[in-house]
Amino acid sequence: MFHNNPLLAQLKQELHQQTPRIEGTVRAHEKGFGFLDVDNKTSYFITANKMKTVCNGDKVSGTVIENGDKKFFEPESLIESPLQRFIGKIGFQEQTMVIYPENMPSNLAIRCKNNKQIQENPKDEDWVVATLISHPLEEGKNHFLAEITHFVAENGSIYLPWLKTLARHNLESNPPQSDTLTIDENELINRQDLTDINFFTIDSEYTEDMDDAIAISKDKQGNYQLKVAIADPTAYISQDSQLDKIAKQRSFTTYLPDFNIPMLPEELANNLCSLKENQKRPALVCNINIDVNGNIDENSIIFMTAFIESKAKLSYNNVSDFLENADELLSNNATLPEQLNSLLDLAKTRTIWRQNNALVFKDSNDYRFVLDENRHVKSINKESRRIASQIVEEVMIIANQALTLQFINKIGFGIFNIHSGFDIKFIDQILKVLTNHGIEGFNKESLLSFDGYIKLRRMIDNDAFLSARLRKCQSSADFSIEPQPHFGLGLNAYATWTSPIRKYGDMVNHRLIKNYLRSHSLNKPDNEQLKIINERRKLLRYAERDIAENLYVQYLSDKIGDNFVAEIVDINRGGARLRLTDIGAFVFLPLSMIHPTREEVVSFPDEGVIKINNNICYKLADTLTVKIHQVKKENQSIIVKLVTDK
Repeated sequence: MFHNNPLLAQLKQELHQQTPRIEGTVRAHEKGFGFLDVDNKTSYFITANKMKTVCNGDKVSGTVIENGDKKFFEPESLIESPLQRFIGKIGFQEQTMVIYPENMPSNLAIRCKNNKQIQENPKDEDWVVATLISHPLEEGKNHFLAEITHFVAENGSIYLPWLKTLARHNLESNPPQSDTLTIDENELINRQDLTDINFFTIDSEYTEDMDDAIAISKDKQGNYQLKVAIADPTAYISQDSQLDKIAKQRSFTTYLPDFNIPMLPEELANNLCSLKENQKRPALVCNINIDVNGNIDENSIIFMTAFIESKAKLSYNNVSDFLENADELLSNNATLPEQLNSLLDLAKTRTIWRQNNALVFKDSNDYRFVLDENRHVKSINKESRRIASQIVEEVMIIANQALTLQFINKIGFGIFNIHSGFDIKFIDQILKVLTNHGIEGFNKESLLSFDGYIKLRRMIDNDAFLSARLRKCQSSADFSIEPQPHFGLGLNAYATWTSPIRKYGDMVNHRLIKNYLRSHSLNKPDNEQLKIINERRKLLRYAERDIAENLYVQYLSDKIGDNFVAEIVDINRGGARLRLTDIGAFVFLPLSMIHPTREEVVSFPDEGVIKINNNICYKLADTLTVKIHQVKKENQSIIVKLVTDK
């Protein structure tokens, strides 16, 4: 009798509209059920049947249904899904193609259709990129459906971890292609022939894209005459050409462990522009004079387009062995021993200059994965920064300062690397930390100032705990069109031009200085360009972190129980994040693995310490011995346990 009763339907609708709605994020369980997390303390159960309409990570709204003393959440509408673009593995269910998204419960199989222009016939367990085109909570839809947009790799590919990482972050997996590359005729005008000068390169043994060469002399008074030659890809790439647009979008060469994707075509990056030994190459060259105290003579700075010919390809290790241990130099060029010793003197002089007039970062270790023929990790080499690396760093900073001075004095704009010191939201916290450590003389205004930041950095640089404690309070590096300070380097402004093969911003700066030399119109970079570069840099950092975590998990998975020395780099509510000093892996030490009585051990993230029974037992920058306890491949995490003498 109540069938199709309009009054009853209206009543139901009114009751439904009056029922309170809540929003939250779905957390799926492998057994099929799930939860809606509303906040850190509140969650509601979702039945397995209702979980068929959502996936892990979905942000949804809906109602809470009470049944006795139990509460259930019923999803009604989708706010946002993590599956807008995702990578996953192909499978087949009753001859229907499905895709299993990565980082989702294994029971989530989404029907998918193939774009045959991408891959003709995807096979079982192939990895692909897909987009979600139908979600059960969307109006008019009743099931999940995705479309394949990009083929990643076959499941058995030895490059699969790298290709998945690139696809995950929407990064290219191949270098750009181009037709025949030739130097623009206009680039030959007034290009000087400097092929008789004894330039040389210092790089890793395996480097192909060599973009900087050096020549140096020293007069009787101890002053230095430095020449820096930088590869000139803009001689081949016209502004706004198709290749230029590709380089602009990529912004950087992608460097992953043992897997690089050039920003420019390989023929340019590794051949035509690379400053190879005994090969004539176009370059942008800068002459710079530096006095005995390390000061740059601004009036001596001269930029020019030229052809150069590197007389030797030297390696960091060989140069360091020569300068540190008097080993044989692997080159027969007679000028190199004197040039290298002059460079050593210059580097020492400039380090002192920067300590007094800017800031110097403490040396850190590099870690290199050594892979076998199947690209499995055999070992991880810890590589300390030796004297050759310090020399090249100092020379490149000099060259970049020279360009910065030209921009400030003659052009007025460019692409500048900037850093504004401490993030303003942490200033009160920083003041509290300084007061607790007996450091006075600072207020909000001084901490946010260039001079105040440098003053504090110099005061705490030898205090490992305070340096680590305040590192988290730093703002992020950025880019600017106008000159602004780089607090981190301690310089009033800093623009780079020394890596144009690898950085699009350096290509832009090349064009500016070249157009100035030729009295051509100067095109000011725009903010959209800076946005692209900044966003791309973030993506590359995420990708590098992801593949490193993957390789560390692979390497440590059979080392359960092995001991490692580690340094505390961060403290959160759950425990401490450490870095294994011998191999560079980041691991997590839960509070439960520090002290047997959980109630007695408490972390204080704002103070950077961990206390046991109210006594500080561990703090940032402390060195500990830990044991590998658990390696979780599903989320690429490594759990360690504290090793004690007891």
